[in-house]
Amino acid sequence: MCFHDSGLWTGIGQAIAPYWILAAVSAEHHARTVGSVCNTKGASMLKTLLATVVCILITAPFASAQGPEFFIGYSNLQAEGLPERNDPNWVFNTDFFRARTTLHGVNAELSGYVKGVGITGDFSFNRKGRTDAFTGGEDERRLDTYYFLAGPSFKFSNSKVQPFARVMAGGAHTRFEAEREFTGVLGTTSSSFEVGATDFAAAAGGGIDIQVGERMKLRVVQFDWTPVFLRDRTVQVLGTNGVIQPSTLNGQRQDNFRFSFGVAF
Repeated sequence: MCFHDSGLWTGIGQAIAPYWILAAVSAEHHARTVGSVCNTKGASMLKTLLATVVCILITAPFASAQGPEFFIGYSNLQAEGLPERNDPNWVFNTDFFRARTTLHGVNAELSGYVKGVGITGDFSFNRKGRTDAFTGGEDERRLDTYYFLAGPSFKFSNSKVQPFARVMAGGAHTRFEAEREFTGVLGTTSSSFEVGATDFAAAAGGGIDIQVGERMKLRVVQFDWTPVFLRDRTVQVLGTNGVIQPSTLNGQRQDNFRFSFGVAF
């Protein structure tokens, strides 16, 4: 199941939109801070740490068996159902891009292979940020997505051109932050809002490395389908009568795609 348009926001955007409204109401009063209404920071960070440890432990035996291969590079995440969607007037004016938000970031991997078969541990961070200035202050919004994944990989390294493929599983943490700072006759006041969630995620894809030195390789392309499986959850939203009330969000699959390139050694 994937997202389908049904209003201003879709998919996870349906969850973020009410939060954004709450943040806007908070900012208008210039002194009210709205707390997170979902998973606490501690729980999210614990899951993040555990996912990182699992990736390292799984990858380490293969890395030591044949020497590790490390990749780092630029990451472009096309995320479905989030706010700040791609401009329909840009060069890639297709349904695929119009339904998604572009987040820029970094992708790092550690792999180990034995006769072309191995395991890869993968981490990526992507962000979409925006700042809007107005008389007396400014609004700032940040949308972050972290992936922590690991799984089997396959590489054909008998020539200069080395294609590879892999399937991975792990977690994804999505976080939305909104801040407003205003300077008026009573001084400078600020308000902020943050909400985040960690869910099961997977990845399937591959790419091509080109050997350019004894140890260095140029990863000319890497492409992964990186779905996030959003859980059912209850959140507090601002109702039409102006009262904060609980709302249940049904679990869905967020179909994201990640493009990367960089160097491996």
